[in-house]
Amino acid sequence: MNIYQRKGERSRENIILQASDVLNTYGSSITLDEIAKYTEISKSKITNHFSTKENLFIAITELYIKDIQNYFDSITFSNHFTWKEYISILSDIMDLQFKYRSAIMFIWTASFKYEAFMNELNESFKIRKKSMIALFEKLIEEFYLSPAVMEEKNFKIFYHQHAVLGVHWINTYLVFDYAQNYYDVKPTYLAGTTAIYKPYLTEKGLREFEALNLEKYLKELRK
Repeated sequence: MNIYQRKGERSRENIILQASDVLNTYGSSITLDEIAKYTEISKSKITNHFSTKENLFIAITELYIKDIQNYFDSITFSNHFTWKEYISILSDIMDLQFKYRSAIMFIWTASFKYEAFMNELNESFKIRKKSMIALFEKLIEEFYLSPAVMEEKNFKIFYHQHAVLGVHWINTYLVFDYAQNYYDVKPTYLAGTTAIYKPYLTEKGLREFEALNLEKYLKELRK
C-alpha cells in the first residue's frame, strides 16, 4: 500500500511539474485537453488527480509556496555576509518565480471562493515577510543598511515597494518582454528592485552597491 501511495505521489508531482511548464509556455487559457496533449499525459490520468484546471493551478501554486519556503529555510549566512551574497539570494528568488510564473499569475487572479487556498496564500505571505525581514536585519547587522529602514513610517513604504517590484516584474515580462530571453532582461528587473535600497544604504553599502556590475555578476552566478 505504501509503495502504491509513493507511486501515486510521484505521478501527481510529475503532472504538476509538466503542466506548470506547459502553462508557462502556452498561457493560462489553454484547456485540460491541451495540457494533456502538450504533456503527453492522458487527460484521464490528469483528472484522476485534478478534476478541474483550477485544482491543477492550486496544486502548482502550493508547490511554488513549498519550494520558495524551502529555499528561504536553506539560507545560511557566512561569517562576513556581503552585499553580493544578498544579491545572489534575490537572484535565486527571481529564478524560482520565473519557474512558477504561471502560478504567480494564478495567484493574482484567484477567486476568493477558494477560501482555504486564500488562507494558505495569506499565511505563506506572512511567513515570507518574516523571512525577508530577517534578511534586512542581517544587512543592518553587517552595516549595509541603515536601521532607519525598519522604522515603521519608512518600512511600510519600503516593504510595499519591495513586494511590488520583487514580484510584479513577472507581469512586465509576460506583457512587454515575453519575446526576450529571461536572462537578458533579468538584470534590469533586479536593478529596479535593488534601487529602492539606495536611500537606506550606509557608506559601506553604497560603495558595494555602486561597485557591483549586476549584469556581469548574474552571468557569473549562472556558471
